[in-house]
Amino acid sequence: VTWPTILVVVSHSRGFLDNVCTDIVHLHGKKLTSQSGNYSLFEKLRSDRLRTEKKANENLAAKRAHVEAFINKFRANAKRATMVQSRIKALKRMGEVSVVADDPEYVFTFP
Repeated sequence: VTWPTILVVVSHSRGFLDNVCTDIVHLHGKKLTSQSGNYSLFEKLRSDRLRTEKKANENLAAKRAHVEAFINKFRANAKRATMVQSRIKALKRMGEVSVVADDPEYVFTFP
């Protein structure tokens, strides 16, 4: 069945979502991301993307720590002043390590 317009579906049944949905639009952190495919494919690709982002952030944090250690070690050394200055500039260009937050899980309790 093809729909001439968009149909918004809210469901807790993954089987239903897999059978009905052809495209997923996910809102997270004030950003919309679009993914073609069913819900299972969306979940798999999203978890892969989160894992990749976390690994990239860990690598960036390790690199920043290494450069900061170099700067702190050789800051007072006159022979390495130009190297320290270039590393300080490189550190500023690296930017900050962003935190990758996953969606919170909600637990509902009913009396």
